[in-house]
Amino acid sequence: MSNATLSAHRRQFLGGAALALAAAAAAPGQALSQTASATAATTSGAEPPRDWIDAKTGHRIVRLSNDPGTQNLYFHQNGYTPQGDKLVLKSAGGLWLCDLKTFKLTLLVKGPDADLLFTTRHSRDVLYSVTAPKMADGSEGLAADRPKTIYAIDVDTKKTRKIAQIAAGAINSINFDGTLLAGSVAYGAKPLQPKTEDDRKRFGQAEYAALGPDGKPLSFAKAKGVRMTERFETDVPAEIFTIDLKTGARTVIHKSMRWLGHIQFSPTDPTLVMFCHEGPWHRVDRIWTVRTDGAGLTKIHTRTMNFEIAGHEFFSADGKWIWYDLQTPRGQVFWIAGHEIATGRKLYHRVEQNEWSVHYNVAPDGKLFAGDGGDEDMVAHAKDGKWLYAFRPEQIRDAATQYYAEGLITVNKMASEKLVDMSAHDYRLEPNLTFTPDQKWIVFTSNMHGANHVYAVEVAKA
Repeated sequence: MSNATLSAHRRQFLGGAALALAAAAAAPGQALSQTASATAATTSGAEPPRDWIDAKTGHRIVRLSNDPGTQNLYFHQNGYTPQGDKLVLKSAGGLWLCDLKTFKLTLLVKGPDADLLFTTRHSRDVLYSVTAPKMADGSEGLAADRPKTIYAIDVDTKKTRKIAQIAAGAINSINFDGTLLAGSVAYGAKPLQPKTEDDRKRFGQAEYAALGPDGKPLSFAKAKGVRMTERFETDVPAEIFTIDLKTGARTVIHKSMRWLGHIQFSPTDPTLVMFCHEGPWHRVDRIWTVRTDGAGLTKIHTRTMNFEIAGHEFFSADGKWIWYDLQTPRGQVFWIAGHEIATGRKLYHRVEQNEWSVHYNVAPDGKLFAGDGGDEDMVAHAKDGKWLYAFRPEQIRDAATQYYAEGLITVNKMASEKLVDMSAHDYRLEPNLTFTPDQKWIVFTSNMHGANHVYAVEVAKA
């Protein structure tokens, strides 16, 4: 997304200098013996702690990244090798491989020009794109409108090969068997706001500057709403397309004059694509699927009340469920909602106001969920929401399940556990949490110590 020109101070957190220095000296895999909080950054520029126990939750946290500014992939993008032994990260220095047994980092692709896309499920390839410096006609243009070349690099041999080129837009996903890429393009779309290099390093998205009716600057969340509405109300031709990796053929599978986003292949069905109609969530039925031949366009969730919202959708690891953030209505009642693809069955897990999260995710076995929390300015207006949570579904009390009807929504609740104190995190940077394939760790990005770094929290208590 594009960045705003709104200036915002970088948080500086006092205290904890000695702990930060001690933690920086600890090797990955060696937790600090003290359980004092390591979430305070220092004004001295000391390296953030490497390995510590969160004093408020009792869970171990490890910093995976070395370079300030490192981030993981967006929450529904796959960054893990099929064997679950490696995780790929992105920094200004290039693309990095993290060994998930030792947490050792090795450089995979050097330089800032490689835009990390995702790993594949059929091989040990990492895919990345390189954007041309200019448009085909020689003008500078926007990065989204410039040609891109897609590369694959094998994490073991480091052999790199060019696999595709696109004239405009972006590549968003690869299917399960590695035969098709999915991408999207909007012709003539303007950026939500001009990016600045500093904003890209800090937040990976716009800071969203906008003025209210009184002429005063709006908060980040409210300004984002203004810019999202402006883009939503500006119709431009948009396409979702596939690229056949054997023939190079480009096939448009869905067209719209509305804003399209969140394109993602099913992790198990090579012909199923999920996408969303972007915009203010209370004005769209957002979540859809379509087949790679353009058939089978299906709406996953239909709003039934005013100001109901649903979004930030993602597949379960087995490809059987689509999960998403549901609020009935917005900012009042919160659910992690599920849609079973084969049957259309609905399952809603209730979460409390403080537990609402920017993004949710689910472990590979489908039994454990997680959320990355949010600040008071966001949709839940949570007074105590700045935590990373684990969620375990529980049946509601006195549920008469013997009388449940198949055509009705099944409602459960989530039992929550706090994993990480995120009180020092600036939520303009989305944590984008993911489970490691062995389900023992949750990986996330945070600026809790000032600069962006990638961390992992152990699901089991230390």
